Amino acid sequence: MEAAIVSNRTDARSLSVKIERENENRRIDRRVARTRASLQDALIALVPVQGYASITVEDICARADVGRSTFYAHYPDKEALRAATIEAHLHSLTRPHEPPPEDVPHGCLFAFSRPMFEHAQAARALHAALFADGGDTMHNEVRDRIRRSIREELSGRPVLATAIPAEFIVHFVAGAFVSVLGWWLAEGREISAAEADGMFQELARSGLAPQ
Repeated sequence: MEAAIVSNRTDARSLSVKIERENENRRIDRRVARTRASLQDALIALVPVQGYASITVEDICARADVGRSTFYAHYPDKEALRAATIEAHLHSLTRPHEPPPEDVPHGCLFAFSRPMFEHAQAARALHAALFADGGDTMHNEVRDRIRRSIREELSGRPVLATAIPAEFIVHFVAGAFVSVLGWWLAEGREISAAEADGMFQELARSGLAPQ
């Protein structure tokens, strides 16, 4: 009986220690996330001002108000920070889209474009900076993710009554969208997300929809 009580107490202490460790891990995870977000935000703020090439780790640390040792605890160099920043914002830009809003025309061919225009508009400066100074990396990553979205939309449903191979359509639409998105972020400030999507859908429809 006494052995059982001791065992129960030991189990309880072990459980308590486990819970405390889990709570501490969550606190550490939150601190890590906050620090990385601060570093990424610092890079995003500096790119349109200095251009990526001239930014140093010291610049990033000063902007984020952290020490160099903190920076290197999270990223080996500014390229790794840049890659993580692009990945984080590509994920938010190309996250699985929600059902289109009620004001989206029923004739739209691709549902991915409107949410992406709207998200990019909400963070125009951020995405414009990444597109402008991200080299081919940003464009290629966006293109790859859009291709996946288009393949999912085309999969299992006859969206287009055409003999054109589906993969040809995937690359055509993705390339056109990335080009338009990059131009719109840089030059198309007077065009709303809804208007930009309407133009994109009209061009896609005229080129791909059944005649």
